[in-house]
Amino acid sequence: MADKTPSIALLLTGNELMSGDIVDSNSAMIATEMLAQGFSVEYKVTVADDLPLLERELYRLSEQFDVLLVNGGLGPTVDDLTAEALANAAGLAVKEHPVALSHLKAFCAARNFQLSPSNLKQAMLPDGCDVIPNSVGTAVGFSLMLNHCLVLCTPGVPSELKHMLMHEIMPDLDTAYPLRARPMRHRMRVFGYGESGLQQSLEDRFPNWPAEIEVGFRASLPMLELKLQARDQSAASQLEQCAGQVRALLGEHIVSENGSSMAESFVSLLQSKGQRFTCAESCTGGMIASLVTEVSGCSSAFEAGFVTYSNSMKTQVLGVASDLLEQHGAVSEPVVRAMLAGALANSGADIGVSVSGIAGPGGGSPDKPVGTVWLAWGSHEHMLASAFFIPVQRRRFQQWVSAMAMDLCRRFLLDSSQEPNYFRERRVK
Repeated sequence: MADKTPSIALLLTGNELMSGDIVDSNSAMIATEMLAQGFSVEYKVTVADDLPLLERELYRLSEQFDVLLVNGGLGPTVDDLTAEALANAAGLAVKEHPVALSHLKAFCAARNFQLSPSNLKQAMLPDGCDVIPNSVGTAVGFSLMLNHCLVLCTPGVPSELKHMLMHEIMPDLDTAYPLRARPMRHRMRVFGYGESGLQQSLEDRFPNWPAEIEVGFRASLPMLELKLQARDQSAASQLEQCAGQVRALLGEHIVSENGSSMAESFVSLLQSKGQRFTCAESCTGGMIASLVTEVSGCSSAFEAGFVTYSNSMKTQVLGVASDLLEQHGAVSEPVVRAMLAGALANSGADIGVSVSGIAGPGGGSPDKPVGTVWLAWGSHEHMLASAFFIPVQRRRFQQWVSAMAMDLCRRFLLDSSQEPNYFRERRVK
């Protein structure tokens, strides 16, 4: 049992990372999950698919760190070199590993795939290594001690890496280093504020913020993560006090404190309230329904989604009167109210949202410029509507509107009396 926090390094491999064909998101995922459990990544290096270079880096890093997590290079192709490189660095042979072979056969059989000769390469591992199970892909991970360093080799596919990290690697590290210093922090996912706006609100409300509590931000638009962390164990009580003060300030702007996305939090709330949801979309093109249905178990809360892009479909599918469209235009309060009424009637859902707007870059007018959007939300008995102005690039516009649609329904379910910050900043008066 180790009584310290281990020194950890990352080694990422792949020509596609070096050329920019793929943006590295895996190291951010690893660092985030590590930090949440009290581990800290101290060093990161990315190298091409070059066998001598990989061997040198593996050996060098194993001399300097307690744990080395290697990501990538476990596939079936000739440029997947991690197993061979680690074997060479450790002076070991590469042999067919019976556990890895059994996994490959079972994986393919369960999916009626033919196990190809190239796939068999994924069973060729350093002699004596331990297999790290991969229940969601063909490439098992593996671990090996090299120069008193635990080398952990993981697949580059993000979903496979995350599953292996959460279900295999982190539990093992937790067991190996039980006495490490644990992080004392709160993470809040916030919607409706930008970084500068939230920073200013904190400074205005808390001019004497304690130096012992660090404040950090991470933007993942349209959401923002606020992090509060105590500098040492003695500041634990101050951390809890500050977190309570921030909760009181932000209220329902805090979507989650467990890392859940807007859609995950919204679906969870629908389920807890026993409510079923529908959406009628125009300018978002089905993004709201897509985000909701990405959440596992959403079938208990999501009834139907309607993408009625043209005026004729708004009339035929949702029953929007043609004279409303002619008189007010598609981007208007009467039309989004009629869209929502039609979606609720056709689906039988309890609550819903409708959106119609001008995503751009063309299509705007002096009275309805690009970035204008109308939303209606609520139930048959209590329906609300408002217009907003969000003059951003088309994709960002759709992301913002989709998040606002879910947030407004989330607040509706919470019976919130707090006016969202984006009403002040984005609402059309």
